[in-house]
Amino acid sequence: MATAPFLLVDAGNSRLKWATSDVRGTIRLAGEIATGKATPAWIGALARKFPKHDTVLASVVPKLAPAFRRAFSGRLHLVSGQSPALDLRFRYPNPAEIGADRLAAAVAVSADGIWPVIVVSCGTATAFTVLDAHGRLCGGVIAPGLQAQLAALLGATAQLPATELRPPRSALARSTEEAIRAGVVLNFQGGVKEILQRLRESLPESPRVVVTGGNAGYLAWTLKGKATFRPLLVFEGLRMIGTRAFMEE
Repeated sequence: MATAPFLLVDAGNSRLKWATSDVRGTIRLAGEIATGKATPAWIGALARKFPKHDTVLASVVPKLAPAFRRAFSGRLHLVSGQSPALDLRFRYPNPAEIGADRLAAAVAVSADGIWPVIVVSCGTATAFTVLDAHGRLCGGVIAPGLQAQLAALLGATAQLPATELRPPRSALARSTEEAIRAGVVLNFQGGVKEILQRLRESLPESPRVVVTGGNAGYLAWTLKGKATFRPLLVFEGLRMIGTRAFMEE
């Protein structure tokens, strides 16, 4: 039976974030670093900082798993498509290939019991995860994220200046940097809207849309009134997975 609080870790390609959840289920963000800085020594220090927490890890960076297993020996659940603790149904050929963060988000929206649903996870990649009208994870789309689009544009051109990503003042840009911002952000927003429309057309019933991830704010105006924004969605799912996983032990 799980009685300890949880440490919830979401290790993405760019950022590693962690949160805590107490016995009442309240989730509190605790910190984040660049994923590249998550060395074995750093992971060991994290384990010592949370010595009484049962830990649930969603990682899309496979090399992190051994260090977490060593540091959190006996109190780590690693999320994967084979875990019974997901309590997810699939209509998908190979659930093992789905990213752990997408699985955690799907667990959280599945628990709402309102299907079909499309989860838009806005991170290094923009991932769309679809649960059908029976609550089964049935597929999705993976597109480049905002930073990836910006990096691709700047990396493929010789004269464009380095540009900080932020919302453009106007679509009618009056400097090269503003033109880059407008192009990248509007392309991202338009791409998300187009993919959502195509996914809606592939489903027999109209789905609700749930948006999460670090770049979700760039969609706030575009999807206003058409989507629910849940910034802690992955952590919500990790808490649910942890509750089931450690209760089984």
